[in-house]
Amino acid sequence: MLVRRAEVPASSLIARYLSDPASHVDAYVTTGDATLEQFVRVFFSTPTFRSERHLLGLGGKVSSDQQVDDLASGVGSAMAAWVVEDRNETELLLTVPGSPIRTWLAVGRAELWFGSAIVAEGGKVPFLAKALMPFHHVYSRTLLRAAAKRV
Repeated sequence: MLVRRAEVPASSLIARYLSDPASHVDAYVTTGDATLEQFVRVFFSTPTFRSERHLLGLGGKVSSDQQVDDLASGVGSAMAAWVVEDRNETELLLTVPGSPIRTWLAVGRAELWFGSAIVAEGGKVPFLAKALMPFHHVYSRTLLRAAAKRV
């Protein structure tokens, strides 16, 4: 399954962060057909992401399968470290409060999208975020591929 880096769609919820050239914004896309609810549920329940959820739980940001289900269905507005920043029929934009991290999921015509933004603080992306960027790109592809296989 091919996952490729793509231009951030100009009309997407995450595109609001493109206006600051110091911020990092990326998007990845692959083929797949799902509703946003199905995609969100599968994405946050893959073995790869479950590992991340477990690590976050060690730091006090516990999440349950019920929270994932509630987030997916639109009933809940938080899961682990994330809270909903914005949502529509085809997109979900999450933020980690008090941090520069944004996470974006979207569905299109036979497409599944995953993207991230690291919002610049004081005109710069935090050093640690820059240092981890190569890992981030590989991990983003891995997460999207794992979810797409399960949709």
